[in-house]
Amino acid sequence: MTTKTRKFYRCDVLPSPMNHGKHARVFALLQAWRRVAVLHGREQWRIFYQRGALDARLDSRTGYDQVGTSFGQMVRSQVVGVLDSFLSNRQNDFRDLVNRSSLDPSLKHQLHFINRWRAWQTLSVPLTMRDGVVIADEVRQLGRTIFRGVMKRHRRPALHRLNMVVDQRMVSVSLSHTASHFRMWARLSTLEKRQPVDLPLETYPYFTTRAGTRALTVQVNQRSDGSFGVGVLTDVTDAFAASRAAYQPRCEALALDLGLNTLFATDQGDLVGRQWRSKLEYYDQRITKLAQYLQKRGLKPNRHARFRKYVAAMRGWLKSEVGRCLNRLVALRAPAELVIERLDFRAPGLSRRLNRLLSNMGRGFIEAKLKDLEERFGITCKKVIAAYSSQADSACGYVDKNNRTEQAKFKCLWCGHRRHADVNAARNLVQRRSLGDAGTSRASRDALLGALVSQHVARYNRPRGRSADPRLSNPYFRSWTNSVRSIGAYT
Repeated sequence: MTTKTRKFYRCDVLPSPMNHGKHARVFALLQAWRRVAVLHGREQWRIFYQRGALDARLDSRTGYDQVGTSFGQMVRSQVVGVLDSFLSNRQNDFRDLVNRSSLDPSLKHQLHFINRWRAWQTLSVPLTMRDGVVIADEVRQLGRTIFRGVMKRHRRPALHRLNMVVDQRMVSVSLSHTASHFRMWARLSTLEKRQPVDLPLETYPYFTTRAGTRALTVQVNQRSDGSFGVGVLTDVTDAFAASRAAYQPRCEALALDLGLNTLFATDQGDLVGRQWRSKLEYYDQRITKLAQYLQKRGLKPNRHARFRKYVAAMRGWLKSEVGRCLNRLVALRAPAELVIERLDFRAPGLSRRLNRLLSNMGRGFIEAKLKDLEERFGITCKKVIAAYSSQADSACGYVDKNNRTEQAKFKCLWCGHRRHADVNAARNLVQRRSLGDAGTSRASRDALLGALVSQHVARYNRPRGRSADPRLSNPYFRSWTNSVRSIGAYT
């Protein structure tokens, strides 16, 4: 029995400075593509709610009269891929919601089974678990209700803004043999039969030096300014296999704490991205002032070219800074596993607008980079809960909100241990791998606090005097304080 090798691809978007005639023909194809995508989306959603699953091989010729058979098949395949990815994210939301609930463990297990097989809609089909238990109709109905609640929280994919993913049937990319200015060209079929359009492609060193095999599928993306770029896919499976074989970890795990003044702090004392906060404040000032100026004049900031330029500049800096810092840490420490907190890109002191932009962009950039490191070097990622990481001492485990007196300074009120606050938080994150379910990213704050308090009390159970024991005035240790007072430990 042979196992299927997982393929890895990377997409490099090459600018395509085309003239007005070519631009008009590509834009006409894009408009028709999006109209057909909307039709296919409606069709797939209807099938999903009727049958409980999408159908990539649906015997339908929807939109073929507008774009032709080949383009129509590509649109349907792309739409199904987008909707399937959307439903995968909703599966994760369903799972997290069930884990955080107070339902019975056996009921949670049945709901997870329903979620695993996406059996939210097919109530008429019996669902039997591996142990032979048939899931009751009441549980099936509860799973359907939870799924509907999850769906209401998220917008469906905007298929009317879809970019084109074209395979080798309708596009070919080749090196130039006669042109001197552009090294690569893409020949794209259009709505006019046998009248393709040749698109010039501007290359750059990062693309030309990328190891791998160029794929036969490309993406045609329209930018916010109306121009087009051609995303060329590269099969990097063999290159990544070689890099994973050559990678030699030098430490078992490296914990990363997402800070405010520095981007990342590690449990080994590294502080990278030290200009992080000042750069964010710089972009916050520019974006906020321009947004206020435009809103006073009744203009929408997102439709203003300069505002989009500022946001694009911050997006580029944020992506490059995340990549630079993580690459630096991997080169310096060479970990086998990265331990990271559940990401929440919000910084106190910054505007609501910038925090929203950070939340939307920063989380995605870090998760994409972590996925790249896993595929490229085999570095796994473990997410743990971040609650109380800035209040707990990594040395003795004492948790108190008064331990952190300043943003960068940490002093434990129990043992007097001093350390940089972000480094101490990172050390707490790496220790939470040993807490079991209480330390995972899906655990509740109450469960984690109970585990931390129990761990500290088990280590230092003996009281040491009224004035010297800070646990007496700590609300986190109220239950322990009442217990020792009841036995006369404190008079």
